Amino acid sequence: MSAGLGLRRRRRGYARNREGSRGDRQGNGRWPRYSRPYSRRRNGNGYGARRTGRSGALNAFARLGFVARGIAYIVIGVIAIMVALGIAQHSPDRAGAIEAIATKPFGYLLLWILVIGFLGLAVWRFVQAAVMRLNLTEGHRVRAFVYGVGYAILFFSTLMFVVHGRTPTGSDAAARDYTAQVLSLDGGQVILAFAGIVLVVLGIVMAVRGFGAEFTRHLRMGWMSGSTQEAVIRLGQAGYVARGVVLVGIGIAAFDAAVTYDAARAEGVDGVLRSFAQTPFGPWLLILVALGLIAFGILSFFEAKWRRTLGGVPV
Repeated sequence: MSAGLGLRRRRRGYARNREGSRGDRQGNGRWPRYSRPYSRRRNGNGYGARRTGRSGALNAFARLGFVARGIAYIVIGVIAIMVALGIAQHSPDRAGAIEAIATKPFGYLLLWILVIGFLGLAVWRFVQAAVMRLNLTEGHRVRAFVYGVGYAILFFSTLMFVVHGRTPTGSDAAARDYTAQVLSLDGGQVILAFAGIVLVVLGIVMAVRGFGAEFTRHLRMGWMSGSTQEAVIRLGQAGYVARGVVLVGIGIAAFDAAVTYDAARAEGVDGVLRSFAQTPFGPWLLILVALGLIAFGILSFFEAKWRRTLGGVPV
């Protein structure tokens, strides 16, 4: 109870202002790190960065992408729960989510929303990578570009399914194909082992930062009511921890494949989630992680509304 009270006190610093970027100091006396770099800037005509029609369109495009991302994560989480209960008909990954959506009423309408949304996220991330003022460091630009490539792949594979009925490759099959290609290279074992370690570290960092609610720096927390702030924080904590756990699982599987020189031991999201049900905790661990993925999907809907912008472009 004391921990929850402390967290609430730390979050009281979100100011109820319409800028959504400055706010009061947090309970620990420090300003949010992103306040200064992303606050409004002046130019010779007063406050700068007026929203143009182009940036406004990109803003709307990206926010539709958050909705698409939310739908995908919720569907994957629901499928994972069904796997835990032994009643799943699809794999708990991107391919399974697309197939599951297609079987539902208005499923293809939802899939077109995913197609447009993933394209919006890809374009937004590429713009973010190209424009320095939208980033704090060069590292953030590189990360934005990598995310852009990932969303572009999601856009293309989903479009191919909608237009041509071509089912995307399952996450496990894709992981094993990539692993086999890496192992076939000179020094491939070392490369794969290093990649596995990197994924484990990234997963741990994602979980730790998520639990520390660092994701709120990208949101207009000051525009929300107190109860909404609390809900966003809890959803984000659960969501980022769950994503971090899955990433750690993928990294461990990659490292295992490198050590054993066996590409078949590599796993994607599907295999990792199913492996959770084989732990001593049984299906309960899988259900907890699945609920976290659903929470991240719901958080994406909040991001669609309250993601901060600079010059009309989400940051």
